[in-house]
Order: sequence, then C-alpha cells, then structure tokens
Amino acid sequence: SGGVVKASPDGGLLQISTLADTLTYRFAGGEEREISGPYIEFAQRLVLPEYKHLPENMIREEHRRDGFEAGNADKIFESTMVD
Repeated sequence: SGGVVKASPDGGLLQISTLADTLTYRFAGGEEREISGPYIEFAQRLVLPEYKHLPENMIREEHRRDGFEAGNADKIFESTMVD
C-alpha cells in the first residue's frame, strides 16, 4: 500500500513508498504486457532512545536505528504489483 507510512514495531524506522504506475512494455519477441514502473521508497531512521538527550548537531548515523524491517517489505512490493 504505497503512500502510507509504515512504522517498525519499535517505532524507530518509518518507511513510505510511492505507488508504481503501470506501463505497456514491448518485449523482444513482440509481446506487449502491462508491467509495473519504478517506485521510490523513503526511510527515516529515528534517534535511538538512549541518544535522545544529544543535541541535534551531535547526532550521527550510529545514534539512529539501523537495519531493515522485513515485515514492511511486502507492503512496499504491493505498490509494484499489476492486477
């Protein structure tokens, strides 16, 4: 479901993606099919609770939540599916 912010269970990772448009593509054999176009995904990694006391200008990458939330991947891929 593109266009909807998905949060990780710990709330430290926010993800959103655009909905993919469909387009007609002609394959090498001449067959034409509707395929999903590109999409953009945005991720915001929030500051970990133990570093929230730091001033903004002191926040570094290691102070933010890392990793990927696999549970959100299916929702992002839904935005590229063709019915």
